[in-house]
Formats: sequence, structure tokens, C-alpha cells
Amino acid sequence: MDSFQQSSRTNSRRHPSSEEDEYSDRRSNERRQRAESRRDSHVGSVKMTIPSFKGKNDPELYLEWERKIEHVFDCHNYSEEKKIKLVVVEFTDYASIWWDQLVTSRRRNGERQINTWNEMKIVMRKRFVPSHYYRDLYRKLQTLTQGSMSVEDYYKEMEIAMIKANIEEDREATMARFIARLKKEIADVVELQYYVEMKDLLHKAIQVERQLRAKNTSKFSSSSSWKSNLQDNKLFLESKEDARDKNSSAPLKGKLETSSSSRSRDMNCYRCKGIGHYAVDCPNKRAMTLLDNGDIKSEGSNDDGVPSLEDCSDVDVAELNQ
Repeated sequence: MDSFQQSSRTNSRRHPSSEEDEYSDRRSNERRQRAESRRDSHVGSVKMTIPSFKGKNDPELYLEWERKIEHVFDCHNYSEEKKIKLVVVEFTDYASIWWDQLVTSRRRNGERQINTWNEMKIVMRKRFVPSHYYRDLYRKLQTLTQGSMSVEDYYKEMEIAMIKANIEEDREATMARFIARLKKEIADVVELQYYVEMKDLLHKAIQVERQLRAKNTSKFSSSSSWKSNLQDNKLFLESKEDARDKNSSAPLKGKLETSSSSRSRDMNCYRCKGIGHYAVDCPNKRAMTLLDNGDIKSEGSNDDGVPSLEDCSDVDVAELNQ
């Protein structure tokens, strides 16, 4: 009995110490986790450079520079005074001259100096972002259509224009704007689908576009093959007709020569009694007469009108002289 009581007292002494050890271990683990979490989330030790700004009159360029500055300041816990100094150091060309003149003018006029980054952004936007810039963005957003762009590129263009113009509208209004400017063949199919979020609508529109593109590709390939077969058949028929014309032209030529020779045999000349021509075309100038006894008498044609000469004796000539 005494030994049991002694052991229980010993356990009671050890129990509080074990609880304290567990509590101490748990606290040390928590501290270690918090330290690791702070070390992971703290990016102040990461070297980041402030982008320079030349002061060009390009609102897109200025807004892009401003966004980069915001990203750097989000990673570092700078004071407002230090933010302004870091930005001013990176001013070059016209931006540096403009800022010095602005500070001097405000000091001369007794105006309060710019002490925060937000105040500096307001002043710089008034100078480097013209008032018509946002009107142009609204106009571009109102007239933006898909046109020759893909569905994804069209959505990105619309989203960028809305972000730059600081447009915040209802989800349904954005989806209605997106569908209204889609191609008709895509919009007609997408409107019959079920969607709740803008991302669902975008994915369905992309899927419909791919299906239509695949269908048009198959139609084009079948049309090309049909045209190729038609052209081959046409060339085959033309070659066949050419061969038939060549084969039919040879007998026709023989027939023409035969008929020409037969007509030549039917022509008789009454002057020279030859064949193959008429008297008017006769090359022989002598007239040939067939006598009853079978002899042929030839008579020369007197084309010049000169009488023919006859042989005479000297007596006859003397009598003529008397």
C-alpha cells in the first residue's frame, strides 16, 4: 500500500512537467512556423529597380510605367517620402525638367508640396494622360467587334479596354456586350448554351469556333478534291477529242484529194482535146481538129493578127510586080 502511494506521488510530480514540455514544444513550433512564414512573405530583401520615365506624350506608356511602380511599392514597405524620392530619381529628359519646374512653381506660389505617391500620380496623370484618352477608350469599346480576330483575342481586347477605361459593370451586362459583338454564326450557337459566369461563356464560344473551323476545313478539302477530279476528267475528254479529230482528218483529206482528181478527169478541152482543164485555161495555143480518117489537124492561133506567109515562085513575084 505504501509503495502504491509512493508511485502515485511520483507520477503526479512527473505529469505537470510533461505537460509543460509539450506546451513548450508546441510554442516553439508555432514560433518557427511564424518565422518561416514571415521569411517567405517578406520580399523586401529582393532587389528591384524603379523603371525610368522620360516624359513622352504617350498615355499608354505612362500608364504602363505607373503600373510597374505600383508593383515595386507593393513589395516594399517604403514611406511616402521615400517613394517620391525613388520615383524622382528615375526621371530623365523632359520628365526631370518638368518635375523641377513644378516643384519650383508650387513653392513660389505658396502651394503645399506633394508629399504622397497618390498625390504625385494625380498630378502626373493630369499632365501625361489627356482627357480625350478615356473618351477614345469608351468609343473603342462601343465599336469593338470580333471581325477577323479569334474569340480569345476578341475577349482579351475587350477586357483590356474595360480595364484601361476603369469600367465596372454588372456580370450580365459584360456577357451581353461580349455576345453582341461576336460573329453571327458563333453567337447564334452560344446563345442556346447554358452558362452562368463569363469564363463559361468564353469557353463555350471558343469551343463553337473550333467546331465551325473544323467543319469549314473538311468542306474545303472535299471541294478541292472534287475540283481536282473534275479538272482531270476534263483534260481526259479534251485529249480524247483531239485524238478523234486527228484520226478523222486523215480520211477526210484523202476523200478531198480523190474527189478533186475525179473532177479534174471530168473536164475536157475542145481546143487541144486534153483533159483536166477547159479551153479558156488551155496552155496549148494550137487548135487540134480530129479528121474523119483519124488524123489530127493542128491550127495555130493567130494572136497578133498577122497573116500567115505562103511560099511563092519568082514568076509569081514578077507577075505581081507587073
